Amino acid sequence: MILLNPGPANTTDTVKRAMTKPDICPREQEFGKVMLRVRDGLARVVDKSGDFTAVLFLGSGTAGVEAAVSSTVPHHGRLLVIDNGSYGARIAEMARAYGIAHDVEEFGVGGFPNVGQIKDRLAKTQYTHLAVIHHETSTGMLNPVREIGAVCREKGVEMIVDAMSSYAAMPIDMADLGADYLVSTSNKCIQGMAGLTFVICRKTTLARLQPITGRSLYLNLPEQHRFFEKSQQMRYTPPVQIIYALEQALTEYEAEGAEGRHRRYMECFTALDSGMGELGFRRLLPPAQMSRILTAYIEPDHPSYSFNGMHDRLFSKGFTIYPGKGANKATFRLANMGAITPQDMTDFIGAMRETIHEMAMLPLYAS
Repeated sequence: MILLNPGPANTTDTVKRAMTKPDICPREQEFGKVMLRVRDGLARVVDKSGDFTAVLFLGSGTAGVEAAVSSTVPHHGRLLVIDNGSYGARIAEMARAYGIAHDVEEFGVGGFPNVGQIKDRLAKTQYTHLAVIHHETSTGMLNPVREIGAVCREKGVEMIVDAMSSYAAMPIDMADLGADYLVSTSNKCIQGMAGLTFVICRKTTLARLQPITGRSLYLNLPEQHRFFEKSQQMRYTPPVQIIYALEQALTEYEAEGAEGRHRRYMECFTALDSGMGELGFRRLLPPAQMSRILTAYIEPDHPSYSFNGMHDRLFSKGFTIYPGKGANKATFRLANMGAITPQDMTDFIGAMRETIHEMAMLPLYAS
């Protein structure tokens, strides 16, 4: 099955087989060395200076974002959340759940963040932290995080970046991006299995970060880091098989290289998007705002169209597509992340062409 949903993404057979290693107690030194290699490898993806490190947690990517938010904004602090999609809105929900003082700079689902507007907001109110999504997969938008990061540095505000679907998909440098905390997951563009999340932070920042009274026990970023530094173990049971798979995924990422992976993803996008255009589908976003890792297409308005009908026919042909999420126009989404090739995208276009004719929904749009 070729997965065109925004994660978990397709994995290689070698990554899958890595999970079948013999059982081991996660408290053994041997496994601690595996986790150390994984931790260092995850940091190297976005940092060549050695100034940053990764903190690992068992959980989905949302757990990692929650760890970053709940562990860094102090009781006297204030968080500004940039919301232009479902995942920005989720960070605001986290802040509410923890009783963290915060405001939301809202641009609407699919609205492109205005950096000048954000700068004005930071000038008018005393914020300690700002949280933003890098690749907002509600719409496939790549937000101007580097520009926002420059404004944060100017104002002395720490920036938390949800890079769930951009990490390992495109070359990222933590220092250049201006991120103080960057969060991702094992199951998307690093091409591992679901079950592990991680927060990448500057080592000096982690060294001075203290636990915040009344916040999470499990998702405590500084305590998780210090325990690992001392023992090369996670405080609580790690997902052993998932970490073995992630070690293999990192090996394969390093063999392909950051530029090589990005190039393959862009070749997949070109094959996918050019084919969708030839079939008559329209994109939601203008090219300048697109990540080219996931694309939202406007749903046909033909009376024969239904998302479920299209999904089920494509699923029977070996492809999984994904519904839209909250945009101002009805969309469905196609991702080109994971262990896939341009030929897979070409094959998908053939399957989509067959599906359009089976559903007799031409022309796709009334005007």
